[in-house]
Amino acid sequence: MVDLSDRKPSKGKLNSQWIDIRKARIEDLDEVQKLYVEAAKWIRSSQGIIQWNEDTFTMNYLEQFIREKDVFVAYLDGELVGCFSVQWKYEEIWGELFHDNAGYIHRLVVLRKYKGQGIGSYFLTWAEDYIKSEGKKWLRLDCMADNPALNQYYLSQGLVFQGRYDGRGWSANLYEREIITK
Repeated sequence: MVDLSDRKPSKGKLNSQWIDIRKARIEDLDEVQKLYVEAAKWIRSSQGIIQWNEDTFTMNYLEQFIREKDVFVAYLDGELVGCFSVQWKYEEIWGELFHDNAGYIHRLVVLRKYKGQGIGSYFLTWAEDYIKSEGKKWLRLDCMADNPALNQYYLSQGLVFQGRYDGRGWSANLYEREIITK
């Protein structure tokens, strides 16, 4: 895991509003749990897709997630609008395609009321800059293969399909985007 203790929160503009992205802290647990549980329920109820089971997002699970991963939260006008992590190892999904010259985006979520406002795209750009700052050349992620809207979204963000992982009762499509250094 990368040491983030000396990193200051990042502040950037999104549609003329300031969005703050910073490393998640234990005191964020309640809000982070609510965000993930609501997203899991929405995906299942509106699209019939079981991408995440809301029972997964227990306080113990999320506390471990925050303590052991590079987890980031984003606030817009004091409201939690999203969360995601960057992992440096993800061999269990990527298999033979895995390499360590990438950062792997995991559990990216945006508060539903902000859908379509560019927050997901902003997260990907921010994560790309973060991954690049760690000397890596690729941004990678996976998403449920049976979620056509999400797959199309990632393609529209310049990610390229790399393959498919088939788990027990579920499948994930694998995407990557090369980080261009200027």
